[in-house]
Amino acid sequence: MSGFCFPSFFKAIGHPIRQRILEELKKSGELNVSDLTKKIGLSQATVSHHLSLLKRTGVVKVRTEGTNSFYSICCEK
Repeated sequence: MSGFCFPSFFKAIGHPIRQRILEELKKSGELNVSDLTKKIGLSQATVSHHLSLLKRTGVVKVRTEGTNSFYSICCEK
């Protein structure tokens, strides 16, 4: 893994809100921000902020379909 930073990775997955997001993504496979806000009861801005950090650290990936962005856990094989 070129450029992988363990401290950033563990900080990203260690936050309770991000853990809840990851749990929902694990259960559902893929969700958009709107679905995540409904499932975990947080604002769109809060969920988007945490997803952005998870994406930057390579924990989640995003797939765009029209105006919707769908997030899923990124598993490198």
